[in-house]
Amino acid sequence: MKKRKSLAITYIKILIVVAIIAAGIFGLVKLFTKEYNSEEFETIKTDMLSIQGKTEVIAQKVEIKEKGAKYIGTKLADKEIDESLQNLIDKEIIDLDSKKSNYYCLDNSNLEELGLENVKTDNYYIVDYKKNDIIYINGIEDKDGNILYKLSDMEQENSKDNQSEENTTKTDERNKEGKEDK
Repeated sequence: MKKRKSLAITYIKILIVVAIIAAGIFGLVKLFTKEYNSEEFETIKTDMLSIQGKTEVIAQKVEIKEKGAKYIGTKLADKEIDESLQNLIDKEIIDLDSKKSNYYCLDNSNLEELGLENVKTDNYYIVDYKKNDIIYINGIEDKDGNILYKLSDMEQENSKDNQSEENTTKTDERNKEGKEDK
């Protein structure tokens, strides 16, 4: 009887240790995944900012009708609609019938033509030359779990984060000042 009790206690201790180890591993995996997603988000955003800088110059040259200036990429209206593109249309990320937009697809060869050899994509980016916005066809998850496609949406998300950090900093400063006054 005594031997069974000690054996049961040993099993319970082993079970508790295994549960603690499993919880620790799960926590580490979550942490590393979050860090990886954050780095991937920032990398894609940086690539999109590079593309935006180059395409903005091209759009300005085309607008002033500079000799030899033309949009780089494949006009979206001339491209066959694939699953990724249909997804963007369904989610109303892009509107092919809009007169306010001028969409072009940029693949790796177009990125090289822009002088962006270090920017690579498995699929393609979409540039709206009229609005000077870049769209990542696959979308990327932000830290809140939202899938963002447009650079303008990513920048809005970033400005919200910065504003939140500024408010926190100001609150901390006021709290410090209040403590010093006492």
